[in-house]
Amino acid sequence: MNLESIADIELNLKRLFGEAASTAPLGSNERMGRRIFGVDLTSLLTEEQAQLIISLLDRFKVISFPDQGKTRFRVRHLERLANHFGAPIPHPKNYANYIDYKKKKVPLALLPIDRQTPTLCNQAFPETLQCLDDANSPAVYIVTNLVGSGPDKEEEIMGGLHWHTDIEFEPTPLSTSMFYVQAAPTTRNSPEGHWVENIPRETGFYHPDSAADLTERRNDLPLNGETAYADTAAAYADLPDDQRDALDNIMIRRRLRKGDPGWLIPLVYVNPRTGEKSLHSPIWASRGKNIAPAEVDGMSDDESRLFFDRLEAHILKTKYRYDHVHKPGDVTIWSNFATVHNAPPAKSIINRPEDARLMYRISCKGEPRYSLPRDDDDAWVNDNILPPYRSPAEYFEA
Repeated sequence: MNLESIADIELNLKRLFGEAASTAPLGSNERMGRRIFGVDLTSLLTEEQAQLIISLLDRFKVISFPDQGKTRFRVRHLERLANHFGAPIPHPKNYANYIDYKKKKVPLALLPIDRQTPTLCNQAFPETLQCLDDANSPAVYIVTNLVGSGPDKEEEIMGGLHWHTDIEFEPTPLSTSMFYVQAAPTTRNSPEGHWVENIPRETGFYHPDSAADLTERRNDLPLNGETAYADTAAAYADLPDDQRDALDNIMIRRRLRKGDPGWLIPLVYVNPRTGEKSLHSPIWASRGKNIAPAEVDGMSDDESRLFFDRLEAHILKTKYRYDHVHKPGDVTIWSNFATVHNAPPAKSIINRPEDARLMYRISCKGEPRYSLPRDDDDAWVNDNILPPYRSPAEYFEA
């Protein structure tokens, strides 16, 4: 499939999805981010359609399909789509005893219905906003500010988080993540005219000795509920040849806890389909206080931190950034191998539905599949998906 030019992409979209299909940049950064119009994701994808969509993600790192809500899009459609990009992983917060299960103390149990996120969300504004009726899949993590909210609650705001890739601290990291947006905030009532003020984040995510320019770039976050992205493939490609050659040989030791032996992975990820290189999660510690910092093999802790700080300062330059505005009905997919992202300041408790964020996230491991259901063998699933999980067979029926 020829996708060398935007014209080639347009021709293939129209050939495979119809004349209404088209594409446009998501923002001013032509290298990262593409909006794909005229694609109905409630329909089963053919192998060639799936190949095109996967190729578009490989090329643009973040892709978004608007207006899916007009076609009775459901969470099962998102999970079926996710299977094309990798094996969906269950989210720990959907279980009542995930930590004890990991320690092999007890059998795994899902949260009871009255403690599940959809039930808690539905209590906030029951007359105006309810979760989708199939939102209780173990693979779905609901990103929302509805839990604990309601008309009589006092509004609360939390500071932004930290730049990271999702679950890069496991031997098999996540490859892809995606959102379906049911609700996004529409109010703009902060003193600056944004959804929220830029309040300080929780301390402890970043090293206190970080350089001032890096701190400024880390804290330059959007204020209207967007997700902030940075393109680590473009950042790698723009480096001088000698610097790229040096980075190609660097191995990173990651571990869950200090004192663990951990494992070595390359700093530079090579896309097996395109050969494009990117910096995979080139940050000091994306889980700050909970996960042990990454280390460069052969460097001390301080040397590693300074090395990662220099890379992060480069990656967070404005020319590699894109802030994605979420709109109801959007399905947005991003590569965890070729981007880092950040959740900006947000209202965490609200008292009116116009401030609601309600998004369904699924993340995947493994390589893409053009046809479904996936053919991952049991040994791979048992070793890499915890707890072992496969999407229900009925998700793949027409």
